[in-house]
Amino acid sequence: MSSGDRATVVLLQAKQSLGTVGLTEFGSAVTAAGADLRILRTGEVPLVREGDEALDGIGAEQIADLDEWRSLIPAGTTAIVTNDEYLLGLAAQLSGDLGLPTPIPAGSLENYRHKGVMRRALEAAGVPVPETLIVADGSVEKAGGCTGFADDELVIVKPAAEANLRGIRTEKFGTVDLPTLGDGLVERLLEGPQYHSEVLVTNGTVTHLFSGLYIRSLLDLTKGGGSGSARTDPATEAKLADLAIRTCTALGLDGTFTAHVEYLSSGDAFDDVVVSEVCARASGGEVPFQSRTIAGVDLELLNLRIQAGLDWDEPKIDPDASGGWMWRVGQPIAGADRIEHLPVAASFDRIRLGGRARLTGRTEAVLAALELLATANEVP
Repeated sequence: MSSGDRATVVLLQAKQSLGTVGLTEFGSAVTAAGADLRILRTGEVPLVREGDEALDGIGAEQIADLDEWRSLIPAGTTAIVTNDEYLLGLAAQLSGDLGLPTPIPAGSLENYRHKGVMRRALEAAGVPVPETLIVADGSVEKAGGCTGFADDELVIVKPAAEANLRGIRTEKFGTVDLPTLGDGLVERLLEGPQYHSEVLVTNGTVTHLFSGLYIRSLLDLTKGGGSGSARTDPATEAKLADLAIRTCTALGLDGTFTAHVEYLSSGDAFDDVVVSEVCARASGGEVPFQSRTIAGVDLELLNLRIQAGLDWDEPKIDPDASGGWMWRVGQPIAGADRIEHLPVAASFDRIRLGGRARLTGRTEAVLAALELLATANEVP
């Protein structure tokens, strides 16, 4: 870096919005380190997901096509960072091109990014996955012990390299045109409990942070109902912790990053749980709120600090604390009166998506409150 080049951290963002709190604190951390923050965006989605807040002063923001970004990275850049799943590979590539260090797990990124590759790697390691048909270039491969589907059976159809429910649909198997799927998956529809785990990978070591129970299927959001999660009970969390560690170990542990593991199940027994998908980034949505409550750190902020080479602290897990949340598309969250008797702190507001509720308290009380809210927001 020449004496006239200002140290700059470049943040990439395209299809996944960031949390306002984490982004604001990251901008402050970059400034405190004596650097500028430049934000390169495609403009496809808002920079932040909560609302219309102006983020003046956080960094120099520029909207441009992806093929222009390389020319927009200033001399003096010290790190290229992102929490956008669609840009992890690009951030790693640009860092390598510019001789910049990066903790993004480039060597195993495809395992975390492509669901077909992921299913094969997990199954090879003995990690349970859903019964799946992996479709690629016209060929069909079975995974998860799949024996096929009846024509009148409802299945989940999804692209292999998308996120945030993009492109996912439910339909009868007989109507699925496998040759036209391109690069996709067809999997058995599982209607048991759904869970998630948040973990920290540090150069070969996986640390489980906490796990949550989805109070209703995330697919309910596409039907007008409410969905959300809260920290699950301690016994289930201990089992999910073991499964999360096995999962990330199978996919690869190069680099330092937070990861988000999603689970499906066919019933109430833990033996019915399978790993649906994993991403090598901090989960968005309300998981940063949960992580601040449970682990004392915003995981989006933590992931960006790690990538930027800034100092960061290990999360400190509160064994009793829980953060719960619920979203509903285009509608406020109903049922605030139903949880007034429970020992939880609750807030209800609006975000870009629609209605939002946030709850904090001890795990048992938050789970009970979230179930009452879920019932109040069901669609007939």
